Amino acid sequence: MTDHKPGSRLRVGGVPIHDLLATRLPELVGRILVRIQREVAAYRTLPIEELRGDIAAIAQDVLRAFVRGLREDRGLNAEELEQISRSAARRAEEGFPLEAVLSAYHVGVREILSTATADACPDDLPDVLASNELALRFLEGITSAVTSGYLDEVRTKVGQEHNARRTLLSALLDGDPIDAVSRSAGIMPPARYLVLSLAVGPHPDEAMPGVDAAIALRRKVRRLLGELDHATAGSALSSVDGVGGIVLVPTELSEVDWARWVSVIERASRSAGAPITAAIELAEPAAVPSAAARTADVLDVVRWFDRPPGLYRLDDILVEYQLTRPGVARDRLAALLEPLDAHPDLLETAQCYLAHDLNRRRTASLLHVHPNTVDYRLRRIHELTGIDPTHPAGIPRITAALAARRAAGRAAT
Repeated sequence: MTDHKPGSRLRVGGVPIHDLLATRLPELVGRILVRIQREVAAYRTLPIEELRGDIAAIAQDVLRAFVRGLREDRGLNAEELEQISRSAARRAEEGFPLEAVLSAYHVGVREILSTATADACPDDLPDVLASNELALRFLEGITSAVTSGYLDEVRTKVGQEHNARRTLLSALLDGDPIDAVSRSAGIMPPARYLVLSLAVGPHPDEAMPGVDAAIALRRKVRRLLGELDHATAGSALSSVDGVGGIVLVPTELSEVDWARWVSVIERASRSAGAPITAAIELAEPAAVPSAAARTADVLDVVRWFDRPPGLYRLDDILVEYQLTRPGVARDRLAALLEPLDAHPDLLETAQCYLAHDLNRRRTASLLHVHPNTVDYRLRRIHELTGIDPTHPAGIPRITAALAARRAAGRAAT
């Protein structure tokens, strides 16, 4: 560290550094702009009018602030910091990268120091070191102002975009007109939406002793949404929490790319570290409400029948879906199994037997009983209900009755 020496007394070649910089200001601003374009690639993409206007103006203002700071032996004042902050906010509004803005200020300060010390001799070393220290403190103030202004604008912008997208999602799900809402969100209405209903299982960390379950849940959701954002290039409209939700993906395609979306759900599940069951359907904007209701129903049926996690379409469960629709026939089918209410072991055996392709030994193994016990229970089911689970005519009947019973039970709760 060097002993503090007022900036007004710092000299190179006998000339005060603030005077040296002030006399070269127009030339120095030009060199700074050239160097920024050469060293920071993002600035080469800006319109010439912006470089010569806004960027040149802030470069000149910052250079003058540095000169004033040296002359008055002070750092950046509130007005100068606010000026830098507003400029950074404009870059954020344009979507210009923050790292490029910060790099440009570093380049500018290096050019200022290079100019100020170009004619220095050995006797000037103490003042050169002192000017470097002042420049670093100056750059520290700039970095704080740039970051604050940029991130404040980003937060405002993200909040506005988030609210507009949530409003659009709600309008689509409610069947309301979306033209005005789409314009407000800056989104061109697509020909169709992929409607995804999701059921998300727990992450192991959510039940881990000593782990904050709320943090584990939010982390799971963040990773899930990150994978969906990646798969949809950030175009998806979503409302997802720790147990599931709805996602609408704009598309111009006329059919679902099934293989791709199976892969997306698998990747999302791995990323989230939790099982994901999803139902998908393609719908025009006006048909989104009915498609959302239908995919939610598909999810219910998939869960009622203990299907494994993964992606499903209505076509995958047509029989089960139809059997679980409300009506007199469903209620009467469910009633066929009422005699088993007092025998939960028989009901469990029937479900396991049908779920494992009528395999007696596999059923016995899963239930931890002897195959003869399975045979006995199947005979008792026949005696109590009149349905023979081992006969070709009885298999579809008891399958339908179990489906109806599950659906009726869910509806009752």
